[in-house]
Amino acid sequence: MEGEEFLYLYTYHRILVINMKKLLSGGFQTAPPDMTRLPVDEVIDFDEENLPCGMGFFVDGSKLYMVGGEWAQEHPIWKAYRRLDKSKGDKGISSSLYVADLSGPTVNFTHVHEFEAAKLMPRLIKIEGRIYVISSNYSYYAKVRPCASPSFESYCPGRYYEPNTMIQTSPFHEFPECSVTGCARVGNYLCFEAGRECHYYNVTNGTWRFMPHHRSRLLSIIHRHGLGRNLCHGQFVSGCEDVLVSAYCRNMEAFDFHPPHHMEAFLFPPPESGEDAPVLCQKFKEVDDDLSKIAKSQWTIRDGLVLNLGKEKMCAIFPGQCHPNHQFLVYIFIFQVSKLPSNEQHPTKRAKRAKRTKRTKGPKICLEPTPKDFISITCLHKGCYNLDEFGYDFPRLTGAFCM
Repeated sequence: MEGEEFLYLYTYHRILVINMKKLLSGGFQTAPPDMTRLPVDEVIDFDEENLPCGMGFFVDGSKLYMVGGEWAQEHPIWKAYRRLDKSKGDKGISSSLYVADLSGPTVNFTHVHEFEAAKLMPRLIKIEGRIYVISSNYSYYAKVRPCASPSFESYCPGRYYEPNTMIQTSPFHEFPECSVTGCARVGNYLCFEAGRECHYYNVTNGTWRFMPHHRSRLLSIIHRHGLGRNLCHGQFVSGCEDVLVSAYCRNMEAFDFHPPHHMEAFLFPPPESGEDAPVLCQKFKEVDDDLSKIAKSQWTIRDGLVLNLGKEKMCAIFPGQCHPNHQFLVYIFIFQVSKLPSNEQHPTKRAKRAKRTKRTKGPKICLEPTPKDFISITCLHKGCYNLDEFGYDFPRLTGAFCM
């Protein structure tokens, strides 16, 4: 595996390892029904490795850290079905931390730590040498939300002798319907997407805020323009701290069950222009057209995720599902991106204020029409692939990483 680049698709029950060289050499794949199988080199099955499913994860170098999840077992009568194994963990919910080195010829998982509280569908972010783990209240197998209380802890993986630090639970945990569905980091702030809102945790002073402090200029602009959820489903272009590429469908907020799907890039104003300067937006028309064709084939496309693959090289992944036959797919778009020379991209006028209605909650998106493209986009590969079934359990995509 040395010298090769691999894409890891992290699902609820296993990890799919894809050789990037094979993927790129496969040519462009068309939309359904002409899908092909995903060219998977290796499958790491959590059940075969005696690991819980639905773990949260993050990658640090060649090490994969995984936390929490649900222990599952075969149903005594219907062998194809699985159910929560309440004999393990805290009523079936794990609080363990596992580490694996992905650089070797074989992958071995080692149990290294126990957190204070069980972790359901956790989200992990590393900042200043510490892992911050926030759990949710959603259970795939128990089907009962309060089977484990949400928690928020931090831990230093390099200092095993240090105890965990329990952190005040976030405000959105008071509402059962608000599960953590996305997270991101900007400066010393952690941004969490929950329900229809974003909440911010300041690592420096340990406080929760519904809106970031004005001293955090970039995050304040993101919040003011209603782009917090785009941040949680996107990445900044490598080497460009002012260009964000997002795979979040903003139209879902209008309760449209068949919304147009958008992949967008946002250009944030330079410091000298002031916080009231508009945020410019550029759409990925090629991706939009492909997703529209997929949606017309009676496929439901979910919010995607964006990865940085290296200098000016990125990847967007959108999962989808066909309800009549319960097929699952992933749309993968790998592209080269570079920032174009700036020629007064940002107008000097202030951004227009968005109108508010009685149904409006939180900030409204207020974007300035882009006079011209501010990034160049070159497609290196795109494809629509089948995700293999996993018994009667959905092959639910929860994340991805590349190394």
